[in-house]
Amino acid sequence: MSADKAATAVPAMTRMQRFRAAVSGAPVDRPPCLSWSHFASDELGGTEHAMRHARYVRDNDWDVCKIVNDFRYPAPEGLETIAGPADMLRFKREPMTASSFSEELKCIRLLRAEFGPDMPIMLTTFDPFQQVMRRVGYTKARLVFAHPREALSMLDAVCSTMVEYMHEVRAAGCDSVFFSVNSAILPPNSRGIDDATFREFFRPFELRMLEAMQGMVRILHIHGTQLDVSRVIDYPVEVISVSDRLPGNPSLAQLRKMTPKPLMGGIDESTIVEKSLPELRAEIHDCIGQIGRERFILSPGCTVPTQTPWYLLRAIRETCETL
Repeated sequence: MSADKAATAVPAMTRMQRFRAAVSGAPVDRPPCLSWSHFASDELGGTEHAMRHARYVRDNDWDVCKIVNDFRYPAPEGLETIAGPADMLRFKREPMTASSFSEELKCIRLLRAEFGPDMPIMLTTFDPFQQVMRRVGYTKARLVFAHPREALSMLDAVCSTMVEYMHEVRAAGCDSVFFSVNSAILPPNSRGIDDATFREFFRPFELRMLEAMQGMVRILHIHGTQLDVSRVIDYPVEVISVSDRLPGNPSLAQLRKMTPKPLMGGIDESTIVEKSLPELRAEIHDCIGQIGRERFILSPGCTVPTQTPWYLLRAIRETCETL
């Protein structure tokens, strides 16, 4: 520890204290750190989903338990994809008893009981358009945009369901929501959209969901590459997350100039599997060189591959102790 760091050392914090301090901009003993991966548990139910997350968090001693979303939004009965506008009108508000919601709520409750009050629990979710596309296939996006009346009816039903779900998530014991949006991706990316499409099909529904998340720490994950971050940087959230190492995306230092909000990221999820330990440590220390220790949550920019070696994951946590 350097003399400067020692002179300003903060007493050891609990996980929740560290997370809350990073979010509020208060001094931290070190930045909170976490990583996450998918466990392919969508057909295994909430109990197994929780058990896999609990082991991943305990084995790596993460500061936050981030729940990945393996439970896809329910499709209308018998619908496999969207073939035309009539299929969009089949989407109605879903009850919270649907397994996609009830099993994830069970997972949240089990993890809260497992870890107690000191562990920040963060749920991953998606904007209404993504909820649909993740179920019916992203190749249907242009078809949806071509039928705005039916599309907006569908998105309203999905958004109303997700608004109710956010209230249930908070009641189940969730502290934070990692809200992933694709709405800052620019053309010609296959998922890129123009400004008019963003204003009609994305922004109103994203803001409704964010309003429903009040009371939890809202982390806006601006997903993808070749981003126009300015589209969503004004959203009412507490933390901004970007894959800052990916080509065409702003760096942590550039993001810090755009917003005073705490930032989350710093580790390149696209290359972590092939990194040496010295390279990974250097990448982590570079984060602090760019923006400092406060108002910062150390994490991958997005989901790490399931084959990421455990020694690399543990190195993230161990290196964080030195920051």
